[in-house]
Amino acid sequence: MISRRLLRIKVLKVLFAHIKSGNQLQLATEKELAFSINKTYDLYHYILLLMVKIGDYAQNRIDIGKHKYLPTEEEKNPNTKFVDNTVIKLLRQNKILQNYVNREKLSWDDSTELLKKIYNSMANSDYYKKYMLNDKHSFAEDKQLICKILEYEIEDLDYIYALLEEKNIYWIDDLEFVLSMSIKTVKSFKANQDSYTELLPLYNDETDAKFAIRLLRRVLADYDKTEIIIDEYTKNWDLERLAFMDTLILQMLLAEAREFPEIPVNVSIDEYLEIAKYFSSPTSSAFVNGVADKIISKEIKEKQIIKYSENISN
Repeated sequence: MISRRLLRIKVLKVLFAHIKSGNQLQLATEKELAFSINKTYDLYHYILLLMVKIGDYAQNRIDIGKHKYLPTEEEKNPNTKFVDNTVIKLLRQNKILQNYVNREKLSWDDSTELLKKIYNSMANSDYYKKYMLNDKHSFAEDKQLICKILEYEIEDLDYIYALLEEKNIYWIDDLEFVLSMSIKTVKSFKANQDSYTELLPLYNDETDAKFAIRLLRRVLADYDKTEIIIDEYTKNWDLERLAFMDTLILQMLLAEAREFPEIPVNVSIDEYLEIAKYFSSPTSSAFVNGVADKIISKEIKEKQIIKYSENISN
């Protein structure tokens, strides 16, 4: 399921576009947010499908080797342990996955070069060689192999980022989160599961489903008021340091602190400090932390921010 941090990032991006455009309707921004979140779920299914296609690529190499005019002994009697991997078979047979990728027209058919790069990198790795040389074939070992492919072969492959961006502009920052979702899915698989076994849902629960839209609406509702408050607390800051992204992240942090009494302040602050490190300048986290602490402390005293319990985890 999609994480709260990724939902925050999705909100940040649509807010940035909304405010910079100057004339975009809020309804259009809300629709764009929903579309962006749904595209992440597309990528989740797309990555699971990739595991199947890597298996197909390996099978195709075996078939080509067998039909050579003068095949080697290895080509005549290939090691089929990888193409017989139980997890790949379960993914290939999963009707939920099949129906989703067919409905959304997700395909790796035009990505042979990517499949080749992933396969060659995998085939030269120590973990794959160890797997292939082990005569025993267990479901646990099969799951472990697919998790290692997801963990080691995809995220650091520069080629895949260009390909994903070309296919969908919303995917470029989603890959790390989606790979984590995919690994969690594989780890949950059972050897005897049927073809209609459910995959991970888009949201963890109904609260998460409403989180992003509530956050977006609260930022926009408070935007002008919060801008004035931020100005009051940044008079001693170098104006050149106050990048628009910094103040937007601060807007979101303050909106979240006000809107969600169940989320502890320290959780919200930690989340936005990490987002600031990734999306803004090296000094951004210090700015966000320093200004937010003062504003939130004041608003808690004035009961503009109310928290149920600082012991509730996010």
